[in-house]
Amino acid sequence: MDDEKQKDELIALESIYNDEEFTYCKQNDNYHVTLKIYLSLPEKFFFTYKDSRHNDEKSEKVFISHLPPITLLMLLPIDYPSIHPPRYTIRSPFLSPALMTKLCKKLDQLYKSNPGQEIIFTWMNFLQSETLEYLNILEGINIDHVYTLYRIASEKSQKNQELASCAGAQGTCQTELRGSASNPTDVSSQKRRSMSVKKAKKSRSRRFYDERAVIDILVGRNPVQMLIDYNEMRNQIEFRRNFYSCKVCFADKLGENCVQFLPCNHVFCKECTNSYFETKIQEGAVQNIFCPEEGCKSEATPDQIKNLVSPELFLKYDSILLNATLDTMNDIIYCPRKSCQYPVSHEPEENMANCPVCSYAFCIYCKAVYHGIEPCKVNTAEKQNLIKEYQEATGLKKTQLEMRYGKKNLQNFIDNAMSENWIEKHSQNCPRCCAAIEKSDGCNKMTCWKCNTFFCWTCSAKLNRQAPYEHYRDPSSRCFNKLYQGDEEFFDDDVVFILNY
Repeated sequence: MDDEKQKDELIALESIYNDEEFTYCKQNDNYHVTLKIYLSLPEKFFFTYKDSRHNDEKSEKVFISHLPPITLLMLLPIDYPSIHPPRYTIRSPFLSPALMTKLCKKLDQLYKSNPGQEIIFTWMNFLQSETLEYLNILEGINIDHVYTLYRIASEKSQKNQELASCAGAQGTCQTELRGSASNPTDVSSQKRRSMSVKKAKKSRSRRFYDERAVIDILVGRNPVQMLIDYNEMRNQIEFRRNFYSCKVCFADKLGENCVQFLPCNHVFCKECTNSYFETKIQEGAVQNIFCPEEGCKSEATPDQIKNLVSPELFLKYDSILLNATLDTMNDIIYCPRKSCQYPVSHEPEENMANCPVCSYAFCIYCKAVYHGIEPCKVNTAEKQNLIKEYQEATGLKKTQLEMRYGKKNLQNFIDNAMSENWIEKHSQNCPRCCAAIEKSDGCNKMTCWKCNTFFCWTCSAKLNRQAPYEHYRDPSSRCFNKLYQGDEEFFDDDVVFILNY
């Protein structure tokens, strides 16, 4: 009779709950049942933690949307449900033994209120819908107990490693320990007293906590990180199961066919997001690929991009991003050889870099073969721009230019440029030998100091040595009557009269 009732109950539960929540099997004439209770958390739910050994330590708070399930493991006795209830253990990675003990008492009370009846559904329903309220967990839960156990285990493990390392150092530590104990009998008695105290504490704790309440967490694993990881994993599972409207094509699609940007939570379908990523990569705009929502500053992660675009396009994205990142690093410079182009690191104070691939040693400024303390060569066409840049530079930029070209060299450039500019502005070249000729005053008929050639200052024409002034008297000449043009202090009415005569 009980066996039939058990079968019917399990079949009914199997139709109500999914495989994630309910499983069972039969071993040695007994049914073994596993229930996973997933709690629905209120908005802005959080957990707090700190090492409870340090009362002055401030508790940390972490907001989450999901908690790992509470597990109820049951063995159904042959005489269940008529005589005995299921034998069970309740396991949780976040509930304290005290809270789980409270749940055990409640489950026992529920069975006593329904003697001889199938109880598994009642237990499951209570745990799913009333656990948080029954345990007075309204806004958040404290996990100081498991976090403190983790810290104790970590410290103990570290201490054991230090002792093992110390023991390996030629027995030195063991000798010191033996020397520090004046009476071995005293040490043994201290150990026995310590062990008896621990046993007494352990036995006292067992009186308060139900043995069926088990902390379900791996030894040595950080419970804080475990809860954060589980919350993230569960968020992804829930996201894939739900439907979302793409903000580009406005089609409703299942979450597994969509992409969610964080922390903004904007959702777009994979097809639209893929087109968006491809366009950005083709344009070379790979730095800070933001969420497609207008004005949103949430960035796409490399994993999101990798999962959507082709391997070839992702390789291009990775390469452009790497180069862009290297370009922002002051100690990275590319090998100037076209066949190499390998990124080379150099010391900040050095002006030489050595490519590790092709072994090319080069100047970090001009990219030519390293030239030691000699300043970088400057083309004539570049001098004017360099002089202007140096004269306008201040602080660090000016120092960098002096390191590259030499301070004395730059000053010579400036002096020479000033001389050349003055000569260009105040002199003309002889039309025969190209010597620079300066005119201080007087008429426009000039005589070259170098080749003794006569020429016109106004039009640079060579003048007849026998009659040089005919150039200014000839009405067909463009310099007619312009012997003194440009020197008005000598250009008076008498002179004009003579020229026109």
